[in-house]
Amino acid sequence: MDLHYLKIFYEVAREKSFTKAANKLYINQSAVSIQVKKFEELLNAKLFDRSSKKIRLTYTGEALYRMAEDIFNKVQRAEKEINRIIKLGKAKIVIGATSIIGDPLLPKLMEEFSFKHGEIEYEIQMGNKAWLLKSLKEGEIDIALLDEEHIVDSNLDVLTVEKVPYVLITGRKNITLENVADYPLITRSNVPNNAKAINLLEEKYKISFDNRITVLGSLEVIKGMVRNEIANVILPYYAVYKEIKSGEFKVVEQLNEIKDGYQVVVTKDKSSLTPIIKFLNFMSEYKINS
Repeated sequence: MDLHYLKIFYEVAREKSFTKAANKLYINQSAVSIQVKKFEELLNAKLFDRSSKKIRLTYTGEALYRMAEDIFNKVQRAEKEINRIIKLGKAKIVIGATSIIGDPLLPKLMEEFSFKHGEIEYEIQMGNKAWLLKSLKEGEIDIALLDEEHIVDSNLDVLTVEKVPYVLITGRKNITLENVADYPLITRSNVPNNAKAINLLEEKYKISFDNRITVLGSLEVIKGMVRNEIANVILPYYAVYKEIKSGEFKVVEQLNEIKDGYQVVVTKDKSSLTPIIKFLNFMSEYKINS
């Protein structure tokens, strides 16, 4: 397979236009059409359905496009990595994290990592899971820290770190299991374990959380509502351990039956790089209460 032809095919499929692909590749449109046709002859397969006015891939074309996308994403990551090494002249990692992981954990975590590995510089980027995984695959970040979810991707290595229990917390001093259901409870409908934890508490203690407030914002918004005694919330311990240790938040109940870990995710082609290995080894031994 000729990579030159593959690149032209990939850009046409990606842009859904021979004209746009030609402009991007700095060649004329007729040359693009001719070389795509030569590529099809080389493979002995039709890649585009030419019976439609719009550009559509055949079944074979769709399969090849997915493989080509993976190949050129890896090439892009390799180029960025080499340019960064040349520019900096030293090791640097870019770490991305969701707010529920980054807000409570990253300051202390990176302080300890820097103390142990001062030779490695780092950059932090915050975002949601979808953006982090996309940035990881495109080489914009090297490592993603995610609250736990089931990731199935043959191009990614996933390390689950320290599973901890969920805790029902409050900012009020007078709340107990006997009266906790009298106060509003923050729910996070996009987190499956949150619903499981609520159901467990209701069944175990024969209570009912009828007054619920759904919050889909950042962790700091949720903490602010607890801090101002607007509502209580159930969160994984790692998300609120600092406030619990300082006495700012009170644990009403610890749910050892439901646990949540956080994950360190890297692409397989970077998992053998020395700075990445050092970070993964550090994370595999890191404990929240250390």
